[in-house]
This record gives sequence, structure tokens and C-alpha cells, in this order.
Amino acid sequence: MQANIKIGFAPTRRAIFSAPAAVEYRKLTADRLREMNIDFVDIDDINEEGLLYDDAGLEKIIEKFQREKVDGLFLPHANFGTEYECARLAKALNVPVLLWGPRDERPDENGMRLRDSQCGLFATGKVLRRFRVPFTYMNNCNLTDPEFERGIRDFLAVCNVVRVFRHTRILQIGPRPFDFWSTMCNEGELLEKFNIQLAPIPLPELYAEMKKWRAEKTEVAKVIAYCKENMTCQHRG
Repeated sequence: MQANIKIGFAPTRRAIFSAPAAVEYRKLTADRLREMNIDFVDIDDINEEGLLYDDAGLEKIIEKFQREKVDGLFLPHANFGTEYECARLAKALNVPVLLWGPRDERPDENGMRLRDSQCGLFATGKVLRRFRVPFTYMNNCNLTDPEFERGIRDFLAVCNVVRVFRHTRILQIGPRPFDFWSTMCNEGELLEKFNIQLAPIPLPELYAEMKKWRAEKTEVAKVIAYCKENMTCQHRG
């Protein structure tokens, strides 16, 4: 598992379906995440149910998840869910999003379904697209199914990649050669779109530093020793 990946756990429900059943599945899902040693931040302190379903809870959840600096958002649909609250939360956090819901039980004798999670997932997915929020959809499955654990692990990997990408800094040694148009980059776009900073070093400055440390010799010897100790070095004649 990727180290130090923390996800925001915001199970959601809708009022027309069973709230007690949603609360029960919230607990079962949280227990399964703990069983898998997943680091997550819950919303049990936001309201009595520990579920996302209204604007009052939404603002508190946003504040908590931002304070905790979550790397991803997991939105289990404990029943149909409240799609617009899910979309508003995802938009505010701007982190990878995972949608999932349990398989529905069979309808009761009156034809009523306890959760209707799958339909709710379709609704949330559509609203997320309207909000232009990318997301990952995990097929409805049981908590004990291999698909659930595999989906969570894959999502953690995505969160890890996104977090590293957003903290990337690029070292640019000198300008590109005139003839190599394939190596040009747009520094402004990298910063505006992805918050990736470019750190250019002019070649004269680099040469000056290299000459200084070459004359000094001690620091160069330390670097060479470190490389030989920690890297696979191949000598070519």
C-alpha cells in the first residue's frame, strides 16, 4: 500500500430511503477499511448519522477534509445518496474521487428497495460530469468481495500519483537546443494548469559552480562516494 495516503470517507444517503440501513452500512464500510489498514478521515462528528446529505453538513465536511489534507475522496452510497452534495464536496476538495455502493438487497413484499445504490451512483456520476469533476467508478459489490479491496487499492495508487504530480518541480538545465523543437515546454501552462514549477539554471552559472567544486574536490569526492554506495554504476571504456 502507498505510504501516507489519506482519504476522506464521506458516505451519503437520501431521505426517501432507509436512514437506519444507511447508517448500518456506513459502519460496515468503515470497519472494512480499518480491516484493510486504510488511513481515512470519517465524518462521524459532523452529524448523528455520520453521513453526507445536506448543506449544513457539507460545509463542515469540506472544512474538516481540507484541514486534514486528504489525498482522495471516497463516496460510498449507503443508499441512493444525495448527488449534488457529493458533487459540491468533490468540486471543493479537488482531489481524486471514488464512487461505490453495495449491491442492493431484493425488494420487499411491496416492491420497495432498501437502498437503490446503483441508480444513485448513476445520478452522482452525471452531476460530477456537469461539475467537470473526474472520478473513478467501482462496480457495485459486497464489502468482502475481492473487487472491493482491489478497487480501493487501485484508488490509493491513483491518489499517490496525483499527489506526487502536484508537488513536482522541474529542473531545466539551460535552454533547449535551437533545432530540437520537440523538447519545448510551456512554463506558464505548467504552472497555471498543474501548479508545476520550472526551475531554470543558465549554463554559465552551472559551469561556474562545477569549476568551483571541481577545484575544491572534497564535495565532489563525497558525491562520487555516495553514488558508488547507493547506485548501480557501470564503467565503460
